[in-house]
Amino acid sequence: MSKSDLKWRLKFARAMVKKDDDFWKRDICFYLDGTSWVFKTNPCDQANSSHARIWRKRSEGLKMGCTSKGKKAGYGGKTVNFFVSISYSKGVISCEEYNHLTGQSFTEFVQKEFKAIFNRSNNPKGNLFLQDGDPRQNSKVVKDELARLKYNCFSIPARSPDINPIENLFHLVDLALREDAIKRKIIKETKNEFTDRIRRTLLDFPVNKVDAIIDSMPKRMKLIIQNGGERLKY
Repeated sequence: MSKSDLKWRLKFARAMVKKDDDFWKRDICFYLDGTSWVFKTNPCDQANSSHARIWRKRSEGLKMGCTSKGKKAGYGGKTVNFFVSISYSKGVISCEEYNHLTGQSFTEFVQKEFKAIFNRSNNPKGNLFLQDGDPRQNSKVVKDELARLKYNCFSIPARSPDINPIENLFHLVDLALREDAIKRKIIKETKNEFTDRIRRTLLDFPVNKVDAIIDSMPKRMKLIIQNGGERLKY
């Protein structure tokens, strides 16, 4: 992580600690991100295998002893992609599968889904949401459409997954899917069955656990300041 990244994260965190908790709980109507899961025909065997992790250098933004999720591409198998949204006191409020992500496809997603997602959030009359800096989700065509619809995206620093609490949800859902495969001894599964299992796991995820993740945001801002802007383990 560059010095400019650290400086921006520090500036961001210092501004955020001045806000009350309702900013994270209610002012931000929902948190959005796209994620992928790798389909395997034998999920029980996959769940019991060791899982590789990438050890990051301090210069890359994480201290020694901290790990980061790696790219799913190259792990073998097809991927299942979802756009997921969470909202305080509501839990997971949207879970939409997608095939390919481009600026145009995300614009269409905004047009089709955003009104319903805002209405399902804990602040239906609000217009603020949070997503990361993926260039396809922040392209000009997307920004123009958000402006037309009068929705506002709350920007967070680049390379800062620790500031989007939905990343924690994905980690917990990963664990739940593995535990489910082992518990139910799922040794054979089609891609459609896997997709349905992901969707059920997301939509059934406990609301109180989503709230606990979002409740941690003020503390995260203080820790970022204490750590000189360095990325937290999330």
